[in-house]
Amino acid sequence: MSSGLIDEAVESPASYLVRLYHCCSRFLTALVIVTLTTWAAFCLGESACIGEPKRPRDSLTHYATMVLVPTGAAGLGALCLWWNASTPHILKATHFLVVNWVGGLASLGLLNSNSSNCNVSTNMWVVLRILMQVTEFVLLQGLIQHRFQSFWPVLNQPRLANCLPRMFKTEVFLLVAGSVLAFVFVFVHLSVVPTWGYVATWGLLTLVLLCFFTWVVLVVLTLCSVVRKLHAAERLGAEEGSLEWCKACRRVRRAALLQGFGMTITLMTTTIFCGMAILASEDLMEDLDAEAQAARLNAAVIAQIVNLLVNVLGVFLFSGAYRMTWQSSKLLASPESSPCKWQPKSPQDDRWEAKTKELASRGLRLRDLLAFYKRLGQDLMLSYEPGVHTTQDVVRLAIIPETSSCRSSYAQLVNPGAQGLTPRKMVTHNWSNLFRDLLASVVADALGEHTIELFAQLLEVEGGVYVVEELLEVQGSIDETYWICAFAVNQHSNICGGNPKGDVDSATQRPYPICPCAEPKFFNKTPPLNDAGESIGCELNKFDDMMAYLFQQNPWFAQVVAVDAELTLFTRAWCVAELAQGQRMGMAQSLKLRNKAVLLERKQTLECLKVEEMQATRPADKDVILSKIKADFGNYANFDSNLQKLIFDPKMGLVTAWKKADALQQMEELSHVLKWVRLSTAVGDGLQVRRKWFVQ
Repeated sequence: MSSGLIDEAVESPASYLVRLYHCCSRFLTALVIVTLTTWAAFCLGESACIGEPKRPRDSLTHYATMVLVPTGAAGLGALCLWWNASTPHILKATHFLVVNWVGGLASLGLLNSNSSNCNVSTNMWVVLRILMQVTEFVLLQGLIQHRFQSFWPVLNQPRLANCLPRMFKTEVFLLVAGSVLAFVFVFVHLSVVPTWGYVATWGLLTLVLLCFFTWVVLVVLTLCSVVRKLHAAERLGAEEGSLEWCKACRRVRRAALLQGFGMTITLMTTTIFCGMAILASEDLMEDLDAEAQAARLNAAVIAQIVNLLVNVLGVFLFSGAYRMTWQSSKLLASPESSPCKWQPKSPQDDRWEAKTKELASRGLRLRDLLAFYKRLGQDLMLSYEPGVHTTQDVVRLAIIPETSSCRSSYAQLVNPGAQGLTPRKMVTHNWSNLFRDLLASVVADALGEHTIELFAQLLEVEGGVYVVEELLEVQGSIDETYWICAFAVNQHSNICGGNPKGDVDSATQRPYPICPCAEPKFFNKTPPLNDAGESIGCELNKFDDMMAYLFQQNPWFAQVVAVDAELTLFTRAWCVAELAQGQRMGMAQSLKLRNKAVLLERKQTLECLKVEEMQATRPADKDVILSKIKADFGNYANFDSNLQKLIFDPKMGLVTAWKKADALQQMEELSHVLKWVRLSTAVGDGLQVRRKWFVQ
């Protein structure tokens, strides 16, 4: 299902009209800004001229008028891209177009300032024009190099990956040195230029050209390797009968060729016309015969026009900007953390603080999660069925029996000792979700995906968990650490000794067994209590304190939201409390959904959420959460309103962030598919990945 369908389903007509109004107003604002600045540069150069011009004023004005439109096009493109930049690469493309825009403005000023009594003004425009041309040349190479960063892993050519940046840095250094010498000898007007000056200047410029052409060869080789890899992956998929894989490879191969075309024409025009523009700038300062001057100036102006127009077109092609949705999809910046100084609820009681810190140290490596999953149905929870059993089933039938001998949490069993393991991320999930999908959400986060369909399918088939493990090994993220309550909380200190609701195994329909351990149980009101009447020994009432503590220790601590297919997570009191706490602290939050269709099918579920109707495993937990909400928000209606903002806010909402991540992945589809080409060919059973793979 396309992203556009999801947007239409989730977005109301009113919000669509508001978004359309913002797009139109931004475009008109950009048009006004470009028009005013272009006309200002045109008039500024003309107003600086006093006296008789060296060349016919009408001729120069005619040339300046010809440059007006392409200069305005570069400015309009730059502003539109900047306001809608949804990827770092498009933001860099914006910088390149801004330099083109300023260079065009400098050309307008230069053409209109050429008279006998405005040499200072002319020199100023000449210096600005040449500076912008050189900057344009360097930024274009940097933009192309940034585009190739995602290609290096799949190409498996580390020497080429290291050589290209080094060649570029060397070229920039030589270019700066040569430009400084040229400026000294040409614009300072030394009466006698020493021989060593000519030799040094031309020597540096020759080395610059040598580095540049070497760099171009490496770029062409890289692009050819990318196309060849995609063609080979498509052919392999066709042999295996992986239709979706073939379609994706074919689509991105065409995109690669289109981006290569945009890169080629932009690089060609910028390179060829760079020298012509510099020579034309010098011609305006020298006395040449009218015929020679007219010919060279005419060529330079045409070159400027072609260069500006081709650069705008080329940048839109090879940056992927032509695939933008042109809505308020501004690049998501790193989360700005609100000041979060954690203080225990009972400062005079060190026991509360110690328990919170202990709970925060119960992280678990993804490697250990996969090892646990591989045991399910083997020597642990023999009845396990991936498509049936929930997280609650696994806790009751696998985690509690496995830890009964040591009477600890599973995280403590795997990572014994006082230090434990500090997690980098926390997973918010509901126990009614399939355990397979919980693990798939964690895997998706580690692999940088925002939907879990592929991983859920792999985890359900025989041997699929080993494929997932290989994928994580190749990606280098198998040792990522997570905090998951089912594994981090010591179930023997609370729920293992009873089953008051008579919950049953989802597959066999047999009641959960009761753990015979004699571990003391601590619930919300079990003594000892702190000043607020909360149990110090209980591990179920410290999640908000634990989140604040971990976030204080690591500002990049993030929250992964493992959403089930029915969106039941948003009806669970503890889950919503964790989401609200994370947003309040400015913590990075990312949704992991089964697929795109979930938002379309369950939209009404999210719109009708009311905190009073939310559920908790134990009524006492719901009472505690509701009392906190009433204390913080005054009444439940205020919290419901804030909850809707948390989910649907057009700037910071969870759904908005997920849709932007989806749009980003679609725009960077070439890099995304290349990543999966590398992963699927690196694992032993890549056939399973290719057959189950689809554009996530």
